[in-house]
Amino acid sequence: MQPKKHYFAHIPTIAIFIVFAMSAPLGVLLFILKSIDKNAEKEEKAAAQAQADYRSDLGPAPAQTAPRQENEPAYGHDVPTKEQTDAKERHKLLTTLCTIGGAVFLFAGFSTLFMDGAASMMEAFTAIAQMLGGGAALLTGLRMDRTRKLERLLDKIAGDRDNIPLDELFAAAGIDAAKGRTVVESAISHGYFGADAYIDNRTNTLVVRGAAPQPPRKPKPAPAPEPAPADQYTAILQQLRQVNDAIPDPVMTAKISRLEAVSARIFELAKQDPGKKAQLQKFMDYYLPTALKLLNTYASLPAQDVQGENIADAKKNIERSMDLLVTAFENQLDKLFQSDALDVSADVAALEGMLNMDGLTGNEFTK
Repeated sequence: MQPKKHYFAHIPTIAIFIVFAMSAPLGVLLFILKSIDKNAEKEEKAAAQAQADYRSDLGPAPAQTAPRQENEPAYGHDVPTKEQTDAKERHKLLTTLCTIGGAVFLFAGFSTLFMDGAASMMEAFTAIAQMLGGGAALLTGLRMDRTRKLERLLDKIAGDRDNIPLDELFAAAGIDAAKGRTVVESAISHGYFGADAYIDNRTNTLVVRGAAPQPPRKPKPAPAPEPAPADQYTAILQQLRQVNDAIPDPVMTAKISRLEAVSARIFELAKQDPGKKAQLQKFMDYYLPTALKLLNTYASLPAQDVQGENIADAKKNIERSMDLLVTAFENQLDKLFQSDALDVSADVAALEGMLNMDGLTGNEFTK
């Protein structure tokens, strides 16, 4: 799709000042039309740049094997195109015309108004218009000349670098970012950095040649550490303590405290010797959960509104089972020492045999 032509946007400023000097209303109208058309052109360029940035994110476009037109000239990376060269020459010419023409019109209007004396109101109005138009043209010429000098300075700062951050470029030139960006865009259109230069808005970088630098990727947040598994033994002891606190009966409380104390010793042995965990599988999978279930049921029975025969029987059964549970827990603790007892017996037998053989027990046989 061919871009629209913006004729009013490219009317030389000096031409508008000259028209203003001859006809103020027509000059004002041209200023308004130029401003509107220039804003429209900027919006189209911004949209085209955004589309180019989007395409660069998708990946490099396939290389063209031949120019799109037979008469299209080929330019090197650092060689400006003909359009850029022409724009640079027009900018130089307009700078000269604005400066000289503005000075001439300013002097002419000043001379007519203050030196020769205006013969009529129309002549005075014309002289004032010449002064205003000439003064504006002169200021525009001086501003354009400063811009040309800044463009050359930025070109020197960029040097042979393939790309340079705009902040670094502006700091070296001693200009603020808003003004500096406008000057860089003007310098690009005038071919100071070569045919391929552009501003990469993702990284705020002037790209002279080659690919744009990749924007820094945000580091992926480190995965949250998984919570450490709760200590199973501690959790069971805490449940026993909680259900014990919920039961006011002193006899049951004493039995539950005994279960808690024996369980704590069993768990301590299992921690010290992981080999004993295999002996605790049924204890951990059935006896302990069943004991906790019975105790929780016992703690919830007094909260029932009706204390009937069934509830009383349930409480008695649980109270009776507590003696069995205490005995079972103590026997489980004792069984954990079974292997240790066998080892002790074997060590003692071996020790006594060695002492007898060496005659160190005092029970020597006489021959």
